[in-house]
Amino acid sequence: MIIKRTLIIISALLFCVACESELDQFPETGILADNYYTDQDNVESTVNATYNELQALYDYYMILWGEIPTDNAYIQAPNSNGGARSLEDFSWTSTDGFVGSIWENCYEGIFYANTVLDVIDGVLYDSESLKSIRVGEMKFIRGFLYDHLTTMYGGVPLVLSIDDPTNAFDDTRSPLEEIYAQIESDLLDAVHLLPKNNSTGRADEYAARAILAKHYMKRQLFGKAEEQLQVIVDSQQFELVPIDQLFGVENEGNKEDVFSVQYASDLDGRSEGSRFHYLFTQPDDQGGMGAMAMESSLYELFTMDDLRRNFVNESNNVYYIDKWTPSPSSDRSDGGDNHFVVRYADVLLLYAECLNENDKTPLARIYLDLVRERADLEGTTATDKVSMRSAIALERRLEFVGEGHRWVDLLRTGNAIETMNSFFQSENKNITIDPFRLLAPLPQAEVDITEMEQNPGY
Repeated sequence: MIIKRTLIIISALLFCVACESELDQFPETGILADNYYTDQDNVESTVNATYNELQALYDYYMILWGEIPTDNAYIQAPNSNGGARSLEDFSWTSTDGFVGSIWENCYEGIFYANTVLDVIDGVLYDSESLKSIRVGEMKFIRGFLYDHLTTMYGGVPLVLSIDDPTNAFDDTRSPLEEIYAQIESDLLDAVHLLPKNNSTGRADEYAARAILAKHYMKRQLFGKAEEQLQVIVDSQQFELVPIDQLFGVENEGNKEDVFSVQYASDLDGRSEGSRFHYLFTQPDDQGGMGAMAMESSLYELFTMDDLRRNFVNESNNVYYIDKWTPSPSSDRSDGGDNHFVVRYADVLLLYAECLNENDKTPLARIYLDLVRERADLEGTTATDKVSMRSAIALERRLEFVGEGHRWVDLLRTGNAIETMNSFFQSENKNITIDPFRLLAPLPQAEVDITEMEQNPGY
């Protein structure tokens, strides 16, 4: 299965170099002697490698996959879009770049996490507490990545240990319920193993609860999700920061950050930076790629008083989402912006959604209005369950545009086909979404070398 995993295993495992500081450097893949994992530094290197796969995952395609197939955004750049234009008209195939890239990044991260979980019990750590935290982090990332994989592809191979390479080509897709049970188990373990506050860029208890809540909501388990989100809200560890202090390198690590993927400029040969500003903010005639532009119909939904309009720039009648900081050097891929995976506004709106679905609509209004008030808007006029559901969905769309949430929200709520077919009709576009498009195809290269069956329609 999984080409990259197979190659790594056949090579014998991975070789890692120790890091000078928490997440500043990451290990490299190579040949591993059988006795490599003999001390704490060896394991810590692989822990860092696992986090590095999150960095690779969000570098480009995850944001495009969350935005371009929706009524939020489209590919503006005429060239050099990495094969992502198919996301815009639902014409992607099993050989498209985003299909294989996201799969590979997820399974590489799972491989590293499994490696740590397989060896850590036999390694002497300076602190048993730190060892326990590392187990929690690896279970968090494994559960997090399997949640991504099931959202995007449906049933996938469930790999929980380092395989014998002779078994790699026998992999088949595991039943969704089996994978869901493992995701829930991993994230619940992470909740209990992780501290309430962890080192910068590392998962903590609240990050685990947030991802677990999202997983429950995907399964329509709103009662369980509400319980997890309530713990985060009641903790008073987070708050909504002023809108002009939310994004940008100078505002990183603010009180709204529940979990983010870390990037940094001018570090390790400029290999740890982000491309977000270059890719998504600047139009291609102004030195940037302009790969993602906002639909004008979405821009028109922002009222004049909405402070979030300040995150949108207009150029030649094209609207660009401007939530990122330019690179400080000539290397345009070396921006320093972290990527919010979960921020407190996300928690509040998810909590409002759960409360509403659990027939607590008046209470849901309180948490929806917290986000609206931060944007300098008046309270919602929604009063019943149906109108509140629509109000929350709209607020999520306006709040998180450009951050990769929209397609996942449409899938989770079961509104993807209806919303997008209606949007295409309103835009006079001859596009109709077939139901099979709700899942991406498995990478064709993986299907060709394993016993996995391709998703229907591809």
